[in-house]
Amino acid sequence: MTSFKEINLQVGSRLQMAVRHGPIDIIYYTQLIGYLDGQYLIIKTPFENGISVQMQVDEQVILRILSGVDVFTLTCRVKAIFRAPHYYIHLSFPTDIKSIALRGAIRAKVNLPVQVNGVAGAGIITDISVTGAAITANKVLGELNTEVLLSFDFPIKPTNQGAHIDTSATIRNIHELPGKKKDAPLRVLHGLSFQKVDLTSQVMLLNFIYESMGRL
Repeated sequence: MTSFKEINLQVGSRLQMAVRHGPIDIIYYTQLIGYLDGQYLIIKTPFENGISVQMQVDEQVILRILSGVDVFTLTCRVKAIFRAPHYYIHLSFPTDIKSIALRGAIRAKVNLPVQVNGVAGAGIITDISVTGAAITANKVLGELNTEVLLSFDFPIKPTNQGAHIDTSATIRNIHELPGKKKDAPLRVLHGLSFQKVDLTSQVMLLNFIYESMGRL
């Protein structure tokens, strides 16, 4: 099991928080205010549609933190809730901490239209992780090891609010896909690695990947 110190969690870090509502987990986003090692964590109360999320003392929450190439999952319980004007929550210090290596571990099959170098409808993202994506297009999008600019949207549960990502990416491989029928249009598969995805976008993207895999 991973120790808390291994995470190297910093005050102000963006966190994904999962709360069980009936048979499903509802996902919110929050921020670490501080912690006392071995005793408790302090996080901002998440807001949804301008209203603070309602929590209960002793309710279990799951925190997910993206750090480097690992995702850490922390299991906590609500100890105390502080409302207006500050809105923050004390959580129990996590005793169950797990980690998953992102590199090659968490990928999801998707169908997301993507804009490439400012061209809308340039291709479709068919496979995605927080570190890169596979894009199918009807032409080669660039040379190997060159950078392109990507722009795409994806939904965030539970509200299906649209999230948007703009990032540069490097083309790592290019393969022509065999046509299913004779004289079928050209289809080219590109493997790209993301270069500049900010932490908040990475956390939202990770949530989308978990949902797509049915792991939330």
